[in-house]
Amino acid sequence: MNGKIIYFSGTGNTEYVAELYKKEFERKGHNIHLIDIVRNSILNDDYDFLILGSPIHCEIFPYLFTNWVSKNISDGRGRKCIIYSTQAADKAAGADILAKELNKKNFKVVVKDFIVMPNNYYVTAFKENTRSEIESLKKEAEKIVKNHVNIFLENKIYIKNVSSIRCGFGKFVYSGFNKFTKDWAKKRFSVDYNLCINCGRCANNCPTNNIIINRSNKEIKFKYACISCQKCLHLCPENAFLYKGKHFKQYKL
Repeated sequence: MNGKIIYFSGTGNTEYVAELYKKEFERKGHNIHLIDIVRNSILNDDYDFLILGSPIHCEIFPYLFTNWVSKNISDGRGRKCIIYSTQAADKAAGADILAKELNKKNFKVVVKDFIVMPNNYYVTAFKENTRSEIESLKKEAEKIVKNHVNIFLENKIYIKNVSSIRCGFGKFVYSGFNKFTKDWAKKRFSVDYNLCINCGRCANNCPTNNIIINRSNKEIKFKYACISCQKCLHLCPENAFLYKGKHFKQYKL
């Protein structure tokens, strides 16, 4: 079978899990194509099944991901799919909300799960995981993915749900968060120009084109479209960004 993994990843957790799915399905003889929605604007309808994954942003999947899915995925024709979310908590509402939309489009969601990954949002107020904790969570994610693939290929079903109340609450909370986060980078990020090498990676990787670089004086500015994914912070090769005027330890999976 030919499968496609559609994903959005900020600091790398969701991409790491996507690659685990790819590895395991290919180990069992199936062809898998990874589709990063930031780098791919369309989806060719030449697949037998789909896997969809995204990080949780304040309880649900970010609009960036769900809007891409709504635009590019239409008729499922009864094809099977797997939906997973990555988050530091043990569960969230994002996968449930997306599953309902895909069911309406005639997809058959056979695996839906929450995959706990290390916390990557510690620059704000949350605790950073130790290296031991990170390795443990990575190993657990590998076990979960192998189990998902076996369930999928054996035509079984594995569905984890949250309540409809939590889904409604998640939509409400995220709508507020989405407004709040638009100027998150503009208000809280700055650049240590003694470290910045003007490589442009931050601007090129930004999923909303929120970063502008003045090539003449190397000045980096932020627009009003941040979604708080932290790609720029943690993927900078020189760790040149400052959060509230201070350096921080970059997230490494």
